[in-house]
Amino acid sequence: MNDIYPTFYKKFKCIANLCPDSCCKDWDIDVDCETEKYYSCVEGNLGDKIRKLTVTDEYGERVFISNNGKCPFWNQNMLCDIYIGLGEEHLSATCKNFPRMSVDYTDFCEHILSFACPEAARLMLEDDNAYADFGGENELSACENSDDYMSFLLKSRERTAKMLLDRSQPFAYRLADCLEFNAQIQIILNGGEPAPLDFDDTEPCGCGFIFDMHLNFEIMSSEWKDKVALAAKNGGELKISKEFDDDFEKFVLYYIYRYYLEAVNSGDVLYSIKRIICAYIVTSKIEAALKAAALPCDRLRILQRYSKEVEHSYENTERMNAEFSKDKRFSAQNLILMLEAMV
Repeated sequence: MNDIYPTFYKKFKCIANLCPDSCCKDWDIDVDCETEKYYSCVEGNLGDKIRKLTVTDEYGERVFISNNGKCPFWNQNMLCDIYIGLGEEHLSATCKNFPRMSVDYTDFCEHILSFACPEAARLMLEDDNAYADFGGENELSACENSDDYMSFLLKSRERTAKMLLDRSQPFAYRLADCLEFNAQIQIILNGGEPAPLDFDDTEPCGCGFIFDMHLNFEIMSSEWKDKVALAAKNGGELKISKEFDDDFEKFVLYYIYRYYLEAVNSGDVLYSIKRIICAYIVTSKIEAALKAAALPCDRLRILQRYSKEVEHSYENTERMNAEFSKDKRFSAQNLILMLEAMV
């Protein structure tokens, strides 16, 4: 099997209590079966505390009881008591691996870091050639003879990535072109013949419905909710900076290489593209609104927090998928018109 890594992957190292955010807060901490079996034999106060604070959640998963939204083993020095007491090798699989993620496509496996981790996000934004090894001949040759469907998706993904990197056009236009291209890909996947999109009956609308959806998500941070609300109220006609587009270009590649190939199982390439468009609308307008209000504005943190609040929430991504299916304002035609109007 071919293992594919972005260029920054092996540079990553957790910065622990120097992190401006933490994977030890806001999320439930899963405890896998093998780790819990080890914890059952740990002696002393730490072992007693671990067993006392490990419970079954509403989904049947074993987790640590949250303490005001924080892992109960995240101490006042913002360090992990389990790491200190038992060593990294005895962290749960979730804690040991995050932000590392792997997706096994049988003939090859792609490894990536999550943008929800501030240090991983920093590495991605600083690397102008992060995904040079993705989508190459090693992936295509691995499945060319055995899986025409995957080969088609890989080629479509590379065409999509190239369109998004075409700096001869404003970024919103690139997103619009990318969506139109993938609408044709979707027709092919559905067994049809590609045809121009019909815009005749499309009533273009503003992006307020995207903010409404995000404000109705499950939101962990009141600070994040305030930023989304500010952008919804004041983002309107504010222009998106070139600097934002340059950074989002790297964020969008993360999304493409993380999610596009999910279509091998779902048969739906448009879902990943529409998610990207929602992320672009919300995060770009947050930055513009914060700047207009002369409020502190950290582009990396905006993108990282979006990943943590939306991308890594199963409930929120399921709600988003449902809205894509039932709300006609999420049609490719309307989103294309909306993006073109932003330039």
